[in-house]
Amino acid sequence: MDSENTQTFLRPRARLMSTLGEELISNERVALTELVKNAYDADASLVVIRFNGPLEEGYGSIEVWDDGHGMSPETVRDTWMEIATPFRHRAPRSEQFGRRVLGAKGIGRFSAARLGAVTAIKSRKAGGREVNIRLDWSDFAAENAYLDQVPVQWNVGAPEVFADNGQARRLFDEVTSAFRASEKQSAWTGSHGTLVRLEGLRQDWGAESVESLKRSLSRLLPPPPPAELDVPDQPEFAIYLSLPAGPLDHHTGFVGASEALAHPHYRLIGTIDENGLADLTMTNLTSGQSETLNQYLFPSHGKAPKCGSLKLDLRTWDLDSASLKEMLNIDLGARNITEVRKLIKDNSGVALYRDGFRVQPFGEVDFDWLGFDLRRVNNPTMRFSNNQVAGFVYISADGNPGLRDRSHREGLIDSSEYEDLKGVLTQAVSRLETWRYGLRRPKGEGRESGPITVDNPSGAGSDRHGLFQNFTLSPVRDVLNAKYPDDTELSRALEEAQEKIDESVEKVQEVLSQFSRLATLGALVDVVLHDGRTALTRIAYVLRRLNKLAGRKRDEDEQLASALTKMHVDLTAQEQALDRLFTRVEPLSGRRRGRPRALSLQAAIDEAVAVHEGTLEKHGITVTVSGEDVTVTADPGDISQVVHNLVGNSIYWLSTLPKGKERAILIETRRTPEDEVDIDVSDSGPGVREEIQEMIFDTYFSDKEDGIGLGLSIAGSVVKDFYDGDLSLVTPGPLAGATFRARLRRRVG
Repeated sequence: MDSENTQTFLRPRARLMSTLGEELISNERVALTELVKNAYDADASLVVIRFNGPLEEGYGSIEVWDDGHGMSPETVRDTWMEIATPFRHRAPRSEQFGRRVLGAKGIGRFSAARLGAVTAIKSRKAGGREVNIRLDWSDFAAENAYLDQVPVQWNVGAPEVFADNGQARRLFDEVTSAFRASEKQSAWTGSHGTLVRLEGLRQDWGAESVESLKRSLSRLLPPPPPAELDVPDQPEFAIYLSLPAGPLDHHTGFVGASEALAHPHYRLIGTIDENGLADLTMTNLTSGQSETLNQYLFPSHGKAPKCGSLKLDLRTWDLDSASLKEMLNIDLGARNITEVRKLIKDNSGVALYRDGFRVQPFGEVDFDWLGFDLRRVNNPTMRFSNNQVAGFVYISADGNPGLRDRSHREGLIDSSEYEDLKGVLTQAVSRLETWRYGLRRPKGEGRESGPITVDNPSGAGSDRHGLFQNFTLSPVRDVLNAKYPDDTELSRALEEAQEKIDESVEKVQEVLSQFSRLATLGALVDVVLHDGRTALTRIAYVLRRLNKLAGRKRDEDEQLASALTKMHVDLTAQEQALDRLFTRVEPLSGRRRGRPRALSLQAAIDEAVAVHEGTLEKHGITVTVSGEDVTVTADPGDISQVVHNLVGNSIYWLSTLPKGKERAILIETRRTPEDEVDIDVSDSGPGVREEIQEMIFDTYFSDKEDGIGLGLSIAGSVVKDFYDGDLSLVTPGPLAGATFRARLRRRVG
């Protein structure tokens, strides 16, 4: 040890195996998926997952059978026995069908440790001998043992399970007797493939866990892509689930996509290339209306996305009772609207497919990676909730190299490429939301009208919050379903009663939404600001405690700490969004409004623009204030509020322009011959698209991907209520983008 050049070597303990298997893989569903992916990489056409009871912790077993090419003794010794083997880096395509393989790190095979205490493997390559491997994972738990001190039992013998007309052949013939996935399968003799048997289950498998597994497996491969998408034909690959006789045996059968996915109300299909140019088609399947979208989507303020090109098939539903009632005429296996809603929810989520196979956990019901629910909180009138969207996004390992899996097989590594992927997809979804809003908006509605009826995203009031959370018959329904499950007349009567309650609640919500806009000016704003800021103070305190807790737990439980940290980031973003909203509303407070006084209009405008000085500099935006410097009698806060909102909108849209484009804002003031005063705010941005020009003054309408839709409404309220004026869109304006005119008719002498 006295020598400076002494060398030593890392020597892993045997318990590394349990770390790789039991702890690295987050849950049993993901572990089974890893085994299915292994079968896919082995060119299997059919995988049978057979559960053998009792399905209780410490008992029973799970078998994963496949008809892939199997392993030779040499493959087991030189590849399977190597942890983190680079084999797949050297051979990224499967040996028979040339599939782009899904495994790359060489550790997925150890996911079996998550499922059972013992793993027994039988495998045979065509024409070769049968290999038998047995791993008792408890052998690797000894604290003092090193990995190279724990032997793995294996032997090679004459074919038995994968012999011609052996047990594998008989099992597959039984499974495919009523359905054959291909002519190839009917010719298979059972002379090659792999069986992984997991004994001594690590968990109980009940109805909920089996249903969750089935949903997850059903989305491993996407449904047939639309003809408009040039997606390579999906590899021939089927999954069959076999459950023992009893309460779970109705889950036995081939795993497939739900019929509900074939009947969305809206669909968004198309491509986004590596430069962010979108070629998308939006369709309303109910009316047959469609619209094409050809424009650049820039997630990083004018920079082309780094994620690479992708293909998109997004399907969404309206969740109001009238829209769902029509779906009862389709054979979905649903008896009433509540069951239709549940069916849609169970198949919701945006899935990500790399080379035809799903990346976990994208597409899981509770994995809202695009933040649909967060966006809906900010703008419930326009935005989708996660449980009304089912999406299929197609990428490839070669075309999207920056999108890489995490080691634990859950999600993608956080990177600028991943952020850009979320950015372009969110912008694409925002275009569909805007188009849908226009279709659902009552004809002739203007900014004086209330917003369109808001969807009840959870159905039958089951997940309402706050004031409306108790307007549900769910407790009664649960009792009736338990006592009278076959009484369809009673079930229908209850459903009709719930529909009437839902419709009445929606009308009340609409009235309150209308009132909330009118109440932005007056005493109610004082109450909102007081109670809201009090709540924010409490939220901020709780968030600080949450962050400290995450720090303390990091050494004990990294997964929990990461979850707490993510929760802290998400909630902090919402707290800041609310604080910004309160700041924007604050000038309208009756208590805070100052006494109107004579002031220079342009001086008031300069003060309002100064608030944005840092943001203007960041995006290279120039602001020019010109025209007649009119003297008006006004509260400086009113002028600030109007200019602040209009300039803020201009800044946002100018920031989306590609680099090199002119970014300018022109503010002009003048007194008209009718002794009125105009404030025109013009910019060189993309302008207001013609199809949404009638909607932009609607309360809660926003074309920004994360917009709340109150800026123009608040500015318009100030102009109208205090100065008997109006706020309008002027076309054409002095600059190429949008021009808004605030006309003041009172207190302008």
